[in-house]
Amino acid sequence: MQKALSDSFFIQHKHKINTMEQEKILSTLSEKLGETSFSPQTLQTYVELNPIAEGSEPDEAYWNKAVNFLKGMQGQYNHDVATRVEDFKKNYKPQPTPPTPPTPPVPPKNDDELEKKLKELEARLDAEDSKKVQADLLKKVTAAMKAKQANDDYVLSKTLQGVTFDTKKTVDELVTEFLPKYDAEYKACRGYGTAPRTSDGSGGTQHNAASRYFERKGKKEGWKKN
Repeated sequence: MQKALSDSFFIQHKHKINTMEQEKILSTLSEKLGETSFSPQTLQTYVELNPIAEGSEPDEAYWNKAVNFLKGMQGQYNHDVATRVEDFKKNYKPQPTPPTPPTPPVPPKNDDELEKKLKELEARLDAEDSKKVQADLLKKVTAAMKAKQANDDYVLSKTLQGVTFDTKKTVDELVTEFLPKYDAEYKACRGYGTAPRTSDGSGGTQHNAASRYFERKGKKEGWKKN
């Protein structure tokens, strides 16, 4: 009897640990995925169907596989929804309601609800498309600005943080717009002792921390160069 109680306690304790591990994995997976249409139940099912060895931790390969798989499913899901919406809109024919004189016909309530749902779905798809366009522009503008010697990753990230690009402008026009902002941000972050962009493509990073410190200290205390 004592052995049976011990076995029961071990099973309950093991189940509690496994549940805690699953919750931890599910939380991390949700963070790595970001915004998604999948419900928590769907993500939990994926975690349960793809367990890790007892006592081990998920490695980078596990996370990459999970994120790539779920994002691929998300993309296919969005495509299928958009296709079905278009097919439905083309083929949908609401049943006409015969007019009842003298009262004018009232549009069926179901049509109003359907139109509302379609508008919500279209707005959601438009928002997702806009995010993809902005992400693509961010990559292109970042690469183009680096080609113009704006090579300080921290300053460049601060310059473009939270920016919504004008999709009517070309990448070259956007680079022309944001290079002065990069230069100003560089001076704010790194001080005035180093050029924001240099011809050797270093982006001003050839000065080490010590030289920048003495440059700032010299300006503050009024040192003069020999």
